[in-house]
Amino acid sequence: MIVPVTDEKTWVGQLVGLPTFNLGTTPMVVISPHPDDETLAAGGLIAAHSDRGRDVLVIAVTDGENAYQENAGLRELRAQEQEEAVQILGKGRVSIVRLRLEDSGLHKDVQGLERALEPHVSHGTHVIAPWTGDYHPDHETCGQAALEVAKRAGARLSWCFFWTWHRGTPDQLHNLDLHQFRLNTGLQQRKRDALACHRSQLEQANGEPILPESLLAPARRGFEVFASAC
Repeated sequence: MIVPVTDEKTWVGQLVGLPTFNLGTTPMVVISPHPDDETLAAGGLIAAHSDRGRDVLVIAVTDGENAYQENAGLRELRAQEQEEAVQILGKGRVSIVRLRLEDSGLHKDVQGLERALEPHVSHGTHVIAPWTGDYHPDHETCGQAALEVAKRAGARLSWCFFWTWHRGTPDQLHNLDLHQFRLNTGLQQRKRDALACHRSQLEQANGEPILPESLLAPARRGFEVFASAC
């Protein structure tokens, strides 16, 4: 069981006064290393952007097939869970591109990941990607690839976070341009409903799930946190 390095009360005290995140109006591309990452880190943002009639594309980099040792059928199950979650967030207005790269193996070919992302990123794109220091190799690799692709395209890039809330400390974020995106009650409920779709990560009969309730407090906040990268 993961015990957070920094407790949730401390995090909220540090984050609640952040300036407001500018959602913008350009098409959004959300890079999700595994099914559920888009919901955990940016589910409210996705829902809000789609509610405004703006295009949102979720790039499912892996299907999360290696989350458990016993993984027969897990790829298909997690992909289906993600489809259901994104439908709830976007009310049918969010699309998914599935890259089917290797779960837990993205570091082996960062340039290959960059090439796969490039067709979906342009000068008028707002990219949401995991922070390059988000304490998971796949998250960090997605962040690195997103940064290179966004720079080449001249796209806007914002970092999102998940494992940082459990393995990091506020001091490690002091150099980042952090903003908060407030979620009204409707957006919070949509995010909760979408998160519930990821049943394989929330329930595990043969052991502790990947996302026990103790790790979900950051995803239950009334705001999401993003950092301007470029």
